[in-house]
Amino acid sequence: MTTIVDVANKAGVSVATVSRIINKNTPVSEAKVAKVMAAIKALNFVPNYHAQNLTVNPQTGPGMIVQSIQDPLSASLLKDLSARASSLSQPLHLASGAHSEAQEIHLLENYLALGVQALYFESQHMDEQRLAEFMRLHPRLLVAKRYVSQFASQCLHLDLIASLWLAITSLVERGHSHITVCCDAQQYQEISPQLVNIDSPFSQATLTVNCLPHDPSDCISSVVGSDKCSALVCLSPRLSWPIWQQVQQQTEQLNRQIEFIGASNNAPGGKLSYSTLFYPVEAMARQALAFLFAEQAEVRGAFVAQLEACYSENELLYVSRLGAAG
Repeated sequence: MTTIVDVANKAGVSVATVSRIINKNTPVSEAKVAKVMAAIKALNFVPNYHAQNLTVNPQTGPGMIVQSIQDPLSASLLKDLSARASSLSQPLHLASGAHSEAQEIHLLENYLALGVQALYFESQHMDEQRLAEFMRLHPRLLVAKRYVSQFASQCLHLDLIASLWLAITSLVERGHSHITVCCDAQQYQEISPQLVNIDSPFSQATLTVNCLPHDPSDCISSVVGSDKCSALVCLSPRLSWPIWQQVQQQTEQLNRQIEFIGASNNAPGGKLSYSTLFYPVEAMARQALAFLFAEQAEVRGAFVAQLEACYSENELLYVSRLGAAG
């Protein structure tokens, strides 16, 4: 299916420019109009007319596409972003619950066609190459909880790395020496090359990193069956709850205890059933808010100041090695 991104790419212009030409709400040079119309014809592109009809409000305002508004970071940012948009008499656009790449693309393209300039986007399913193309064409797109190396300045990815650091530190301090980390394929690609270059606390424990298959049952059975493993950290929000259930069942059968730290708690009724990873929520939300409102001059100082209040000198050194604080 041809998308507005494909049109922008072929015409050599931004998604916003294509949107302006389609919606006819802002003057654009004749040369760019000709390029875009030629690309539309060549690609047989059909605009999203529902999105076009929503463009009657010139004060478009910022947007958020999240997996869940119950996530601590999403909830904190939503509160701050709503207040900021309200103070500027702008609407705030919010969508949640995309469960496939097609749904993510649909939501993202609707917002871009609407003319949303500042957009916070939590993507779990989109192919990295396509995501990178969206980021290239839309420099005000802030992608959360994923890391795209070509567009690192548009990524808000500190939560995964810093949370793993804090989880391992906490477990080592409580006497654990054999720790297993479970993550999905994308997370594995992000963290595995960097662990070998990091000192304390990872050097104080035997750390095993497992890339989880779609059905993690066999993997968890081998982890729980290991006599040495005493703690398990799951970085995948989607799998934390089912993995915790499996760990509980299998440890009861083997009459042993394994401390578990998950990435989120999706227990029925919202009851907290296990420890969850620490997210530097306030610092991250402020970084996202400043990015979305283009306050790049002040964001870095404020963000680093909050980091310094949260982390020790050694921890800051670790974070800076990963490019998150520098």
